[in-house]
Amino acid sequence: MTEPSNNPIEISVDTIKDALRIDGNEDDILIRGYIDTAKDYVSNSVVDGEPPKELTDNRKYRLAVIILVQFWYTNRTIDIKQTPYQVRSLIQQLRGELWQ
Repeated sequence: MTEPSNNPIEISVDTIKDALRIDGNEDDILIRGYIDTAKDYVSNSVVDGEPPKELTDNRKYRLAVIILVQFWYTNRTIDIKQTPYQVRSLIQQLRGELWQ
């Protein structure tokens, strides 16, 4: 069974900047791009096609997106070959929940 949130919080640039303790607006466009790409990455890893609201309202989905954006942002100057373990684990859990 999925764990939908009663009050879904939008994953915004400010959410990421707060998590990373970033002041200023210099990287807002970069962070927005990371957010959009991370949402696609996580949803495409769980389901084919348009992600259902059941997925996008799930706390695990939002956490996976936030962790992935943080990872990409903090490691943007190095060659990254692997997705963080926490993101892979959350994706696996979401796959299991949506198959039931």
